[in-house]
Amino acid sequence: MGIGCINEKRDNGIRSPLSSNRTSKSDESNDSLKSPGGTCSRPLSLHISSSSSKHLLQGELRRCSSASGDHVFQPSASNDLPANPFIRSASHDSILHAKSKVSSMDSLARRALLAAQVLHLIPTNKARQRNYLQGRVAANSLLGSLELERMFPSRQVTIFVGTWNMNGQSPPRDLDDFVLPSGVEHVPDILVFGTQESCSERTEWEVSLQETLGPTHILFHSATLGTLHLAVFLRRDLIWYCSLPEDASFSVRPGTAFRTKGAVAIAFVLFGTSFLFVTAHLTAHQEKVKERVSDIKRIIRSLELPKALPIKHKNKDVTQNFDCVFWCGDLNFRLTQPRDQVLEWIEQTSFPLPAHLPHGYLHTDQLKNVLADGAAFKGFCEANITFPPTYKYDPGTQQFDTSAKQRTPAYTDRILYKWKSTRRTSTQLELAPIECVVYDSVPSITTSDHKPVWGVFLAQVRPGIDTIPLAAGLFNREVYLEGIRRRALNHHLNKSSTVCALQ
Repeated sequence: MGIGCINEKRDNGIRSPLSSNRTSKSDESNDSLKSPGGTCSRPLSLHISSSSSKHLLQGELRRCSSASGDHVFQPSASNDLPANPFIRSASHDSILHAKSKVSSMDSLARRALLAAQVLHLIPTNKARQRNYLQGRVAANSLLGSLELERMFPSRQVTIFVGTWNMNGQSPPRDLDDFVLPSGVEHVPDILVFGTQESCSERTEWEVSLQETLGPTHILFHSATLGTLHLAVFLRRDLIWYCSLPEDASFSVRPGTAFRTKGAVAIAFVLFGTSFLFVTAHLTAHQEKVKERVSDIKRIIRSLELPKALPIKHKNKDVTQNFDCVFWCGDLNFRLTQPRDQVLEWIEQTSFPLPAHLPHGYLHTDQLKNVLADGAAFKGFCEANITFPPTYKYDPGTQQFDTSAKQRTPAYTDRILYKWKSTRRTSTQLELAPIECVVYDSVPSITTSDHKPVWGVFLAQVRPGIDTIPLAAGLFNREVYLEGIRRRALNHHLNKSSTVCALQ
């Protein structure tokens, strides 16, 4: 693990996704402030005389004690330049030269002032007071409301959760359809990947994810139990607002040397909202519903989280200890409908299904029934399923199981979520802290007998208190550097191949 320093608020073209109110004119002008190396090119100071300031901005350049972008400069109402008797009596060439000089200075001034807006510069007098980005509940604290709304104006974070039973196989070279689905306009702020029966090279898998995501995101934390693996990637400027990550795991088959069933969990706090991500692989076979329910209950009672993160009353049910919980994995619940009927329905159905219509055979889905009767996963929700069953396929094909076992197609791979209920007054509107925006599968990947499943969620984030154990920029530096190196190398190779093809 290493520590990285991130100076930019956001990378070029990467903004908080799926939220149109996060773009602004200052964001759109960001490219003009970046040097080729990716940092903002701005002067340390800019002296503007009182006589030239009117020419530079056609308005008044005012000083202020606030770093807010709204108060960096306020142009005056008048756009008329004052008359200049020297320019009136000058030659045509001197007038052009003067205009060129004014235009150049005008551009420099505008860039400097815009940089102050975009970079959220800290006033010196604020720094001298030692109360900026410091303090437990102060508005200007690191995790306070001002910083939160600067990073997330709508106070919503976008989360991608993906689950995939890899069947012990190496992933395909191209992971775009899974990691960067075409239906998602912007890369989410947080991306979580849970895998079961993972490939043996875990670091290679993490590097492949990093290579696909690119330099805008970093591997915040990962955890493993046997063939289970969980990785959390964050938008790189968010690592300063997170707590230290914590992880835990539990095997439902502790006596076996090779652990394939159980769960892995990672928890952390972003600003003032706590998150728990769990990936699990439950007992297989159609008839073992009670065993799967038992697995869930044992996992929930056995995951010891949080550890050092502050909590008022720790519950034995780990899902009660966090504001937002996401549970994904190969949960192995099946459809009870006969195989031939399910296959016939799939052949006659056009996917994706309309979300508002009842699903053909989900009334026979074991997990839906478990959720309905409260046998397990109390308080959890699942978005409407509109995609075809994700299990079981002949590897390398789009054909359902043709082996001697002739397994019935099923929705074994799922993503569930829940949030902690909070007290509210009668005048407050009840808004769901988590909203599922997309829930889909990846039929194009055929290396496994399972299809990956992914979802994109919007989760509310509230201001925090600076007493949490901060990660302070902690991330997996080795995975980041190797992923970016491979990304650059592949880009160069692809470019060379294109040139050769054209020749």
